[in-house]
Amino acid sequence: MRITRVFALVFSALLAVVATAQDAPEGQPPTRNRGERGNFDPAQMQERMLNRQKEQLGLADQDWEAIKPLLTAVSEKQRAVRELQSRGFGRGGRGGQAPAVEVVDAVTKAIESNDAEAIKRALGELRAARLVREAELKKAQESLREVLSVQQEARLVLSGMLE
Repeated sequence: MRITRVFALVFSALLAVVATAQDAPEGQPPTRNRGERGNFDPAQMQERMLNRQKEQLGLADQDWEAIKPLLTAVSEKQRAVRELQSRGFGRGGRGGQAPAVEVVDAVTKAIESNDAEAIKRALGELRAARLVREAELKKAQESLREVLSVQQEARLVLSGMLE
């Protein structure tokens, strides 16, 4: 009896996967109908995020126009800090951001060279770049905090935009 139930569950799961798969051109795996992931647009995603924040903060259009550039600046500074924190074990990332790529690549190359002095020098440059970006983020967060109510500030702390 138990085996029949397990078989039925596995079979149902398989049917669900097959039912969601679309026909793909020959030689390519089927894709699932979960949106156009290949056409990801970061600008649209950021705009959706900003619109959600506008709703959460309960802002009128006039107030929103004053706060939106400050929120955008914080978001950009957070992204800049993350670039120097999470790229160490991969060479991913986006194009057009040469300073972060160069600093991280210098550390990677120093590690590969197994030269202790080169590693120390590259790490120093990476840490200095992180400190600069973190200071820029703090300044952008303070500018934003100055125009918010306490309730709005609390919402942005919970969302991770402010500390």
